[in-house]
Amino acid sequence: MKHSATRYLTPLILTAAFTSAPAMADGFDASDLYVGGGVSENVVDSPFGGGSDDAVGYTLFAGYEFDNDYSQVKTSAEIGYSETDEFDDVNDDISGLWLAGVIEKDLPEISRNLFAIGRAGLDFGDDDGLLLGAGAGFHLTPKVDVRGEYLAKNASTVYQASLVVNF
Repeated sequence: MKHSATRYLTPLILTAAFTSAPAMADGFDASDLYVGGGVSENVVDSPFGGGSDDAVGYTLFAGYEFDNDYSQVKTSAEIGYSETDEFDDVNDDISGLWLAGVIEKDLPEISRNLFAIGRAGLDFGDDDGLLLGAGAGFHLTPKVDVRGEYLAKNASTVYQASLVVNF
């Protein structure tokens, strides 16, 4: 059951990656690359009831922004690695690689620096399976952003704050 999402979403993500590859080859621009890192609070609900367990963690990632025809919208792909400290009740951690498609929408109606963010992807590590997220960000400068996100993974819920540096 755990791997059923992976079985169906892997072809979808690979198709999206390969269909965007020719566009990247024609117009690859290093200035569309970005890197980031963040800290997180990770919560795992007990499968037997009786509460949940949490651990702090970190994530490191890199992304590439794709060209699109939508003003105030940024689409990109990210690859990253996340790891948590040990959860108290299970004396184990969660770590691994992940891949996600990301969309950002500027919100000039509220603030010229504010944006909403959404993501969908796959986690290939200990918490493997579907990865969905939503949040908000703020452009500190034209090259530096901060983000706050809620991520839902197969076995954990993640509250994450990140710093992103655009090239």
